[in-house]
Amino acid sequence: MSVENPKNGYDGYNAIETDKGVLLFSRTKGGSRLFHDCMALFMDNLYNPLCNNTYFNIHYIESDNPSLREKCDIPLKFPDKHLPLQFPLKDECFTDTGVLQDSIGIKINGWEPNPEQIQRITNHVDGVHIPVRGDTFHISTLQEIVDGISYNRVLLNGAMPDFKYEKEFLELVKKMEGCSGATANKLMQDIKELASGILKRDYPDIRKEAAIPLKERRYGEYDHLRKDGPGCYNAIETDNGVLLFSRTAEGKELFQKNLETYLDNFYNPVCDHTIFNLHYLECDSGVLRGMSDLAIRFPMVQQAGFPPDRSFFLDKSVLQYSLQEAKFSWNAEPYAADGLINNIWDGKHLPVKLDGDTCNISVLKEIASMEFYYFTSLSGLAGHGILGIDQMPGFRYKDDFRELAGKALDFSGHIHEYKVLGAMRDKANEILKRDYPDIRKSNMPSVENKKPVVHKPPQNKKGRGL
Repeated sequence: MSVENPKNGYDGYNAIETDKGVLLFSRTKGGSRLFHDCMALFMDNLYNPLCNNTYFNIHYIESDNPSLREKCDIPLKFPDKHLPLQFPLKDECFTDTGVLQDSIGIKINGWEPNPEQIQRITNHVDGVHIPVRGDTFHISTLQEIVDGISYNRVLLNGAMPDFKYEKEFLELVKKMEGCSGATANKLMQDIKELASGILKRDYPDIRKEAAIPLKERRYGEYDHLRKDGPGCYNAIETDNGVLLFSRTAEGKELFQKNLETYLDNFYNPVCDHTIFNLHYLECDSGVLRGMSDLAIRFPMVQQAGFPPDRSFFLDKSVLQYSLQEAKFSWNAEPYAADGLINNIWDGKHLPVKLDGDTCNISVLKEIASMEFYYFTSLSGLAGHGILGIDQMPGFRYKDDFRELAGKALDFSGHIHEYKVLGAMRDKANEILKRDYPDIRKSNMPSVENKKPVVHKPPQNKKGRGL
C-alpha cells in the first residue's frame, strides 16, 4: 500500500511527533477518531503557553510489528486516566520515536503560534477535517487583521457568526463602504488598532513566537568559523525548498551523499531547478532539531534514489538562520558545472565524480561548442598531458578524440586545423545524441521577483486534510 492508498486496521498507523515524543494511533475506527480528536486538541491549544513545542510532524506508518499495536491508542486503552482528552496530555500517552522507522509519509511542521502555521498543518492532513475554533480561531483572525488581511466583505455578508468580535468590527466595516483615499486608509488603521487592542485586552498571556536572536551573517570564505554538533546545520536550497542536515558525523555524511547525487544528476531532466545554493546555519533554540537528517530518521519514505522525496523539503523560512551562503548557477551548461566542480565547502571540493555523466557531458558540450582552453584541452585529449599530469583523468571518450586532437595540435596555425576542429565538434555532437539523448537543456537564470503588494484575502481556516 502507500500514502495515497493507506491501510486501515492495525497494519496502518497515524502519528503525531512533537518534542515530547510520539502519539501513535491505529487506523481502526476508534484510533482514527482519537487521532482526529488529538489533532483538534493541539489546534485548540496552539496559543497556550503550556503547548510550547518546537515542531509538530505528522506521519503515516505501515507495519505489521505487534509492538506498535501495544503502543497505539493509549487513551482508549486506559479511558479512566485519559478520557475525556485534556491538555496537556499525560506522559504515558507518548511513545518513543523508534516507531517512526516505518513511516512512509511525513509532513514536517513547525509550531509557531500564527495563522500561517495553522494553514500549513490543516492543509496537509488528508481525510481529516481539523476544526479551527474557539480561542485559536479568534486569536488567529485578530492577528490576520492586525497584519492587514481584510475581512470586510466576509463580515458584511454575515459569514463569520462564530467570530466573537463580529459586532465590534462591523460598525467600522460599514463606515468603510463607499469610502476611498485618506478616509478609507484611516478607517483601515482604526480596524487594525481595534484588533491589536483586543489581543492585548483579552489575550495578554498567549504563547508568543520565540524571539530568537539571529546571528550576524558572514560573507566570504569562512569555512574555519563553522561549528559542528547540536544547533549547527548544512542546507541545500533548490526550487523545491530546503534540505536540512545536522553537522553531526551522520548528518555531514548524509549532506555529502545528497550533494554527490545532485551533482551526478546535473544534466538529468528531472533536476530542472533554477536555484542551487548551499548554506551554513546556526540555531541554538532547538527549532530545527526535528527538521534535519530526515532521510536517516525515516528511511522508508525515500523509496527512489533521486530526486529526494518532496516531504523532506522544508519551507525556506528556515534560512533566516543561515550565516553563510554559497550561490551556484544551475544552468545546464559546462561553465555552471565547472563552477560546481571547482568550488569548496568545509575545505573539500564538492563531490563531483570526474568519471561521471556530469563531467563527461560537460567536456562533450565544450568540444561541441569549441569553448575550452585550447592547448590544455587538446593536449589532454591527445594523451600528452602537461608536466606528466593527465588533464582529463575521468573522460571516458578520450579514445574517440585522441587522433583528431593530435592532428589539431600538429596543424596548429594551418588551414587544416579548422577542418580537424570541425570534425571534433561533429564527433562530440554525435556522441551526445547517441549516449545522452535526453539531457536537460539550458535554462534561463532565475529571477526572484518581489511579490506585488496586494490586499490579502482571509485564509480558509478549515483544514480539509496527510
